[in-house]
Amino acid sequence: MTMYSVFSLCTFLAIMGSTEASYTMIVGYEPHTDVRQHAFIDLDQQEMETHLKASDFNKAKQIYKLGGNSGAYAEVAVATLTASLAKGAVVTQAGNPRATGYVKSNVAIGATTLKVTYTSTCKVGGSSSPDTSGCYTTSGALTVGGVAIGQPTAVSNRYRTLAGFSTQAQAKMSGQEFYTAYRAYNQYHDYADRFVTAALDATGDFVGKENIFRVECAKKGSAYQNVWMYVVREMEDAIMDCQTGCLECNDDPVHAWDEAVAFYAGSLEGTAGDSSGKLLYRLAEKRCSNFGTCTSGDSSRAAVNVAIIDEFRLGQFALNNGRCVEAIPQKKRIVELMSVPLVQGAIRYAYKVDKLADKVNSGSKEKAEGVAFSMAILPRIAACSAQAAELINVNLGVNAASPMKDGFVKVKQAFESTYACMGITCADVGGLLSAEADGYYPTAEPCTTVLPQGFGSSNTSTSDKEEKIPVWLIVVLIVIGALLLIVTVVALLYRNQARKYQDLSKNGAAPKSGNTIGSPSV
Repeated sequence: MTMYSVFSLCTFLAIMGSTEASYTMIVGYEPHTDVRQHAFIDLDQQEMETHLKASDFNKAKQIYKLGGNSGAYAEVAVATLTASLAKGAVVTQAGNPRATGYVKSNVAIGATTLKVTYTSTCKVGGSSSPDTSGCYTTSGALTVGGVAIGQPTAVSNRYRTLAGFSTQAQAKMSGQEFYTAYRAYNQYHDYADRFVTAALDATGDFVGKENIFRVECAKKGSAYQNVWMYVVREMEDAIMDCQTGCLECNDDPVHAWDEAVAFYAGSLEGTAGDSSGKLLYRLAEKRCSNFGTCTSGDSSRAAVNVAIIDEFRLGQFALNNGRCVEAIPQKKRIVELMSVPLVQGAIRYAYKVDKLADKVNSGSKEKAEGVAFSMAILPRIAACSAQAAELINVNLGVNAASPMKDGFVKVKQAFESTYACMGITCADVGGLLSAEADGYYPTAEPCTTVLPQGFGSSNTSTSDKEEKIPVWLIVVLIVIGALLLIVTVVALLYRNQARKYQDLSKNGAAPKSGNTIGSPSV
């Protein structure tokens, strides 16, 4: 973090420390808007993982595709409205007191449908444990903002979904920096959903794969591809809304930024972090213990998470004060830090496949986890070095003919060659700690600042490139520069003399002998 960032964060904390929290903290971050429903997306991930553990791919697919916990709202069909309905107006239903909600967006006169965001519990969708106690029904007249609008003719309950984070990517993320790179590498706008769905259905690349292979790719693909990119999307959305002054695009820029935090951590982490978490915050916590990158002290946390929450606070402060551009470095740094656990995961399972894979089951679980983590980070690797990405994919990809055929050291070096380009360091990633011995696994120690060569231009720092410029070339460039300067000066003198001659000619005076340039005008 820069000195400016430290100063800004201290200022932010000093200001916010005197205010009373309006909303429940999320892993140490204080949202300024209500994003509880957004955080519940981890409950879908949790249920999905429960079904996958039992190899029930159909039920896992239902919760993945249809949701049931996050962003619940009812799409209600009613008689033609004779008055408009305002966003936020409270909606109640006669004979159904447990169903409560509010109008999701403004509704015009003449409309026959409205969307109502639930504040009560209505869990249906694809959940295997539904709870309809707080759902609207077709039995009982609705009252909106104190005005009766009649009995619904139909009620359809909808939810935010893990699949939707990917299937809606083209509509919501087109043109955004990081999504563009991921789509270009994967060739499809819904690349993440294609990966997860194929794993769930045993189609495409997953035909003939063992169940454990499909399980690991489905659950990790959902969290580390679908959710990962949507966190980035919410940050992009917040900055874009701020820059266009669009305070109603996503409620407001700060709300979109708060959503990014909610999707990063989820609801299970609580106010300070909890081991039951299922999303990206928890991944960073797991990997820091594997790579020695946790902070020290009683409240040890992943250094990545500490830094990410600090950056989220700084971004929130900037957006809250309309300083849109100042949130851009925070977004960029958060993406860099979010990449670290993905790299760590890929390196960890590269080592396991190469050195520690269980010979009984052919290491299917380890291979699948290597696939899941590498797929989640390869587009960023490829943007830095196509050669490094190809080597990693050949060794860890879902279609790797001979997994880890080039050996762990070369794969690790391929990752390391892109660290500077991706904005991370050897210290950020650390080294793979041995569970059996006191120290790192052989050849899996933290890298040094001297990056390996041979994986593209991203391998060398600026200073390295400068040192490699030959002295003779520098001298030649200096000489050429001097000659160009002389030619420029002569050309300017010539131009001035020509203008002087033209002025004298216009005034009827002939130039003095010896100063004639060209032929006199007639």
